[in-house]
Amino acid sequence: MKTTLSELTCRRMLELTKAALHGTAPDENLFVDAGEVDWIELFEQSAKQGVMVLSLNGAMQLPKDLQPPLTLKLRWVASLEAVEKRYKHSLETAEKLSAQFKENNIRMLLFKGFSLSRLYPVPSSREFGDIDIFLCGKAREGDALLEQIADRKHHSSKKNVNFSYRGTLIENHHTFLYHSILRGFHHNENLEKRLMKLLTEAGILEEMSSVTSEPASETLLFPPPGFDALYVTLHMLSHFPFGIVLRHLCDLTVLFTAYKGKIDFSSYREALSEASLSKVADVFLSLSIKYLGLKQEDAPPHQSDEVLEDRIWNDILYPTLLMLPVKKRTFFTIFIQKVLYIVSGYWKFELVFPGKYWKRIFRSIFSVFFIRKPSAN
Repeated sequence: MKTTLSELTCRRMLELTKAALHGTAPDENLFVDAGEVDWIELFEQSAKQGVMVLSLNGAMQLPKDLQPPLTLKLRWVASLEAVEKRYKHSLETAEKLSAQFKENNIRMLLFKGFSLSRLYPVPSSREFGDIDIFLCGKAREGDALLEQIADRKHHSSKKNVNFSYRGTLIENHHTFLYHSILRGFHHNENLEKRLMKLLTEAGILEEMSSVTSEPASETLLFPPPGFDALYVTLHMLSHFPFGIVLRHLCDLTVLFTAYKGKIDFSSYREALSEASLSKVADVFLSLSIKYLGLKQEDAPPHQSDEVLEDRIWNDILYPTLLMLPVKKRTFFTIFIQKVLYIVSGYWKFELVFPGKYWKRIFRSIFSVFFIRKPSAN
């Protein structure tokens, strides 16, 4: 089963997204004949691809007579305002949390979605749900503090411990990567060490010498460019077998554009090559250049594989299987959906986690947790 995304809607969505990412004017000719039905499809697909705000920002750069119909525009703006409100709340939450940790001599590093948002032309246009933190060697102490100040504790893993704080999910990462046999990359431990080394070289893992009285908003800590480049790529690849969206490519585009001249490409390539991930990582770089306006000279050196690029691009836009509606979820339908899901994703799983496919099947089919929560991956 495929989505109903038309080629023209896809072109329009990409045009608006690129305009928002690079501050350029979208091609007006693409929107001359766009009617209400076309705009509704574009809005819905943008939401599914995680670029709803970016698409609206791009649409607002069109002449008024080519912009979305007023009713839809108002609905779109209302969604944007909700995203901006969540972003503002997340920023305030991060500042308060950083201050709490600082009082306990714990350094808090922000990474993933919240961190990436600062690289976007409009930070609130990068949608995200939770706040990911790394406490620079004091994860256990941080867990203990969060136990005291958080609203509640959620399901956790060896990789991260999760809490609600001021209504926001906080993921306190003990490691950056999955180290389970099913989700670990080739030479996974070396990749983790490389990430830690990049933080050490940037002085982030050094002990805090004293607690300053500076406002938290001025001292939020973010990763160095080299770390961001490698981690964001690895994080995207870890999710690829289970489904990624256009927003992941936007992250690559914005990251390499913002960090032009600040990333050691040879080290970046060496890490991916060592983990046997260069081939699939190159595809996402090529797609970002081809469809989202990343400049060739700003991207790491990479090789093109047009056949694989087309296959992955189609998989992003036209996922083979869609999520079951809640009303149709029964033990039987979930089981069948899961089997089909695993079979259809074999080729993706082998690209990123070669040799672990059958172990994943065994774990997924007989996992009671998954049967209860089919969207969890």
